[in-house]
Amino acid sequence: MDLQNNPSPLVRRLVGLAIAAGGVYMTRLAWVQAARDGSFSSLGGFGGPAFAALGLGLVLFKGYRQERLERGEDISKLQGFSLLTPRWKAVLAAALLAGLANFGLLSGWW
Repeated sequence: MDLQNNPSPLVRRLVGLAIAAGGVYMTRLAWVQAARDGSFSSLGGFGGPAFAALGLGLVLFKGYRQERLERGEDISKLQGFSLLTPRWKAVLAAALLAGLANFGLLSGWW
């Protein structure tokens, strides 16, 4: 496998920016719904911040596949979660924590 199948950095960043913007929009909608109706979309409350964090990860960092291939690692036998680098595991954890925190705030847990 080579790096030719990876998107260019500009494409990756633009897609990441679009995902982050969509996440921010979903989060905003959940807060507006909660203020107006007293209820909110669970997807917007949890997924919005998670998508925003993942999108920012795409803007700021190389993809996990590209990182591994540039280091010369053989990824042919890796699949699923084991493909993720420590950096991307941290981005995923931050995304899940952001979603949980926002959902908790909207739900009144905190």
